Formats: sequence, C-alpha cells, structure tokens
Amino acid sequence: MAIYVLEDLLEQRFVSASKFGFDAINDSIQARLEFLNGQVNEQLSLFAEISEDSRRIWGGSSKFEMIEVDEHGIARSQKSTSGVEVNFPLRKMSVSTGFTADYLRRASVSEIAQVAINAQEGYLERMQAELKFGIYNNDNYNFVDKFGDGSTLAVKAFLNADSVAIPNAPNGTEFTASTHNHYVGTVGAALAVADIDTLIANVKEHGLYKGVTLFINPSNVATLVALASTKFVKNSSTYVIDNQATSQSAFKVNPEEDSNNQFVGVWNGEVKVFTRSWAIANYYTVVATGAKERPLIHRVDRYIKGLTQMPEFGMHPISAKAWEAYVGFGANNRAAVAVLDGATQTNYTEPTLIR
Repeated sequence: MAIYVLEDLLEQRFVSASKFGFDAINDSIQARLEFLNGQVNEQLSLFAEISEDSRRIWGGSSKFEMIEVDEHGIARSQKSTSGVEVNFPLRKMSVSTGFTADYLRRASVSEIAQVAINAQEGYLERMQAELKFGIYNNDNYNFVDKFGDGSTLAVKAFLNADSVAIPNAPNGTEFTASTHNHYVGTVGAALAVADIDTLIANVKEHGLYKGVTLFINPSNVATLVALASTKFVKNSSTYVIDNQATSQSAFKVNPEEDSNNQFVGVWNGEVKVFTRSWAIANYYTVVATGAKERPLIHRVDRYIKGLTQMPEFGMHPISAKAWEAYVGFGANNRAAVAVLDGATQTNYTEPTLIR
C-alpha cells in the first residue's frame, strides 16, 4: 500500500475518509509523526540527554590534595564529596480531537489530515515553550512527580547563586555558591563586547571548553555585527565574493537552510554562533554542548515516547480522541549554560515564559 505525504491529503477535500481508507490515512500520519519525533530528538541532542531519570547527582570534588611524605610515609585517605542532587520534571501534555463515530463516518480525508497536522504543530510549539522554560527560568522550584514515584522534586535552574555547592574547576578554582550566577545582565547601559566575553567565560571557567556555543535569536545577528569593536565575524554569503581587507569568516551561509536555525558566524575566532527559533530576542545563551555531563535532561515517560495518538483500547488509531506527550526539561550540568539579558543592566530579568 502506498504511503501518501500527509500534506498531500489536504487536497482530498471531497473524498470521505472511510471511503479513502483509514489505514492509508493513518500510515501517512504515522510516517510524519515518526519523522517529527526523530527531528525533535535530533535537535535536542545537541545539548540535552533523553532519559527516564527523575533525579541524578551533579558535581562533587574534582581533586585530592597531594601531600608531601617521607620515604616510608603514606598520605591520609581522602574522600570525594558526594555532589548535589538535581531533579527533572515530567509533565503530561494533551490535545483533544473531539472525534466521534458519527464524525468519522462523515469526515473528509482533508479534515482528518488537518487535525493530525494541527496536533503535531501544537506539540512542536509546546516543546519549544518547555525548552525555553528549562533554559531561561532562573528560579528553583518544587514539582510533584505524579507520573513518577509521587515524591516532590526540587528542580534547579542553572547556577543562580542559590548557595548550593558548586564543584571546583579542574585547575582548582573555587566558586562562591551564594554569589556565583550564570543569569546576568549587562555591565553598562547597553550590550557590549565585554558582556559576551564574560558570558562565555562564565561557562569556560568551570573547565568546560568542549563545544562551547553561543545561541541567539535571528534578530540579534545584526546586533552582534553592530557592536563597537565587535569580535563577531558573520558568515559570508554563498553568492557574493567580498574583497574587503578586514577579516572574514571561513564559513559560508547556506541559503537553503532555515535562517531561524542556522550557523551564522564566529565570536572571537573560537565560539560558533547559531540562531535558534527557541532563542528569545535580546537574550544570549552560551552552552557547553560537548560537556561530558549534558547541560539539560529531557525527561521522557517510561512507556510513551514523543507525541502519540491515544485511541481507546482496541480501536483504530485514527479514532483517537486525544494526542498526548510527556515532556520535561531540567538542568543537569548546572555550570554548562549561562544566559545574558542583553537589554537589562546589572540584573537578569526573566522573560515571559509559559508555565
């Protein structure tokens, strides 16, 4: 049986779904759904680990003290510190179709296809909202784990001066837990080069150098270009040969890529800069994407992965009265992300988030 592209079925406005065949329509829905879930996981894999865990331990001592002894001596035993617990929420999201047996008898192929597309687009929007909350929320909070063991989870943001222990950097640098903050505002009245440099340093000083990346809203590409004495070198155009004497990026913009999710340049010759559709305008996010302990945990349900149709037991999938997904993001490596509010001096102002 041929599998139709779901968008193509939108043209079948005058053919009943029952006559066209529920199986054929559902095959198209499932094909798009599998692609969608795969794309979501691929995009998140850059800085989030998919896990069923509700809690983990982060940090702990990074070194022992080397003590001088004589030829017969042995140093006293030392213990590693145990680190701190980090927790991850899991929320159930649902969208109702309102399907009834009578509706399905009369519905066109186009109507069924449109509902499926609407549900999938709603899922993408919700995933993006949850991801934003996981990154930009700078407050710790409690969460009752009703889809887990029922305990109350203490979900932490990235480092936010909450007095919770911070592991030393590999070079021995210590951090004051009551003041060390990865959610910051600008030093001066407006965004400056030093603010971006400091933001990057906030992550690197923890010994996190691998994959350090700056994520920005597409509108802020021009902002970085316009900074006085900027260290940002924008990727050049594929279609233009530029003979300027100033430094140019060795990379080219791909005109066939989504400009909202694109590699756009390099900061100070070492940190790649990407636009992302989830990035909020005037907020700049540095992520150690190559950190051994992933910055975020994308918690998933033990049984239901990604977006799923939920028909009644024994019923055809296309009859599902709801589409459901279990979604949750929590900071795992609290040092691996730093966020700059580029429009607020001194202090970080949390943007408007859905929660």
